[in-house]
Amino acid sequence: MQTKRDCEIIEMMLLPPLETFIPEDHYLRRLDRVLDLRFVHEAVRERYCQNNGRPSIDPEVVVRLFLLQAMEGISHVRELMRQVQVNLAYRWFIGYNLDEKLPDHSTLSKALDRFGDELFNELFERSIAKCRESGLIEGKVLHVDATTIRADLDSNRVGGGDSPDSDARFGRFPDGKLRPGYKQHTIADGANRVVLGVAVTSAERPEHDEALALMDEVLERLKRPPQVLCGDSAYASGRNYDELRDRGVRLVSPPPQAKTYTGDKYFSVEEFAYDEKKDCFVCPGDKRLKYVSTESERGRRIYQASRRDCRDCALKSRCTVTARRQVKVSAHHGGLVKLRADSKTDSFKQLYASRAPSIEGVFAEAKQWHSLGRAWRRGLSKMRVQCLLIATVMNFKRVAALYWSLLARLWGPKTAISMILGLIRDIWSQTTVSSQPKPQLI
Repeated sequence: MQTKRDCEIIEMMLLPPLETFIPEDHYLRRLDRVLDLRFVHEAVRERYCQNNGRPSIDPEVVVRLFLLQAMEGISHVRELMRQVQVNLAYRWFIGYNLDEKLPDHSTLSKALDRFGDELFNELFERSIAKCRESGLIEGKVLHVDATTIRADLDSNRVGGGDSPDSDARFGRFPDGKLRPGYKQHTIADGANRVVLGVAVTSAERPEHDEALALMDEVLERLKRPPQVLCGDSAYASGRNYDELRDRGVRLVSPPPQAKTYTGDKYFSVEEFAYDEKKDCFVCPGDKRLKYVSTESERGRRIYQASRRDCRDCALKSRCTVTARRQVKVSAHHGGLVKLRADSKTDSFKQLYASRAPSIEGVFAEAKQWHSLGRAWRRGLSKMRVQCLLIATVMNFKRVAALYWSLLARLWGPKTAISMILGLIRDIWSQTTVSSQPKPQLI
């Protein structure tokens, strides 16, 4: 007489593979086609003991779970594992059959501590390489910006000795309010919004300070400089202009309006011509202002006219109320002057108009579909992992969409699906019911 367990085994044996239940055009199938995670085992080998201890969960399965979390925007690992328990596509994606016990949610948290962020940085690098191989990176016009991410922390515990997240800091969010959080600094390609660079800091760090270091990382990946880097006004400075020019890159960022410390009714610094070779200014009255000193606190350079020149000048009433005019500028004032001049050109305006749809579209996608708006875990390192995972998934999505569009263009979407499903049915009809193959990981 057959027991209940015998019936369950027979029923499982008669079921077709889990593979056949997942539609061929399912987004996880598309993602799976462009993933190559064979490097994971070697990358984490040193983090596991090879000759004793309990059998570990396959690290590729752990990585797939993290990718699934980023793809679906599921903030908590407990909820992620509850969803995997009942979702056939999720089980297929991580390579688990219906009757297999899933890893405990704590496995993911422990693995994150074990792996660190190096593994996820390599995964991100590989997503960029895949985009490059697929022709998705044009590399001519790049866009840079930053977005704030709410920390998993109460405001009254920020910066305290007992804070559960010692790395989070107050930052200003889009609604103007100060909240504890982090900031993701991002560079994306203007052609297909491929994410090329990601840096994560606490929320109080200004965007301007991270631009050059992040740009150097992107230049290393691209192997050639882009023509343009577009950013909002936060990135407009003489230093950024000069540094990017030295790298062969044009900065497109609206510069601040020139003002004078003596008020708007007097000549602004913009009306003083700067001579880079002689390191001096020439005033509207055609007199020179020579360099005299540098401020110790702000580092501004001070240029000053002679008393005699100012005393005898017919334009003094429009220039200064003091005995002689001073001009205080940054060490990269020459670059700022050139940036202001460039900002008046039509090409500058056209390039800047392309900024918002590109980089702000990247952030909107990350927050709306992949849960970037709030930290999943605490600490700068884990916040960086979250940002890298989301950027990785977004890049692979672009490759998957390209591959699917090419397949549909060649055969037509319905024909492509029917052909592939037909192959699966033929293979299944030739197999015996004595065993049910487990979906293989890549």
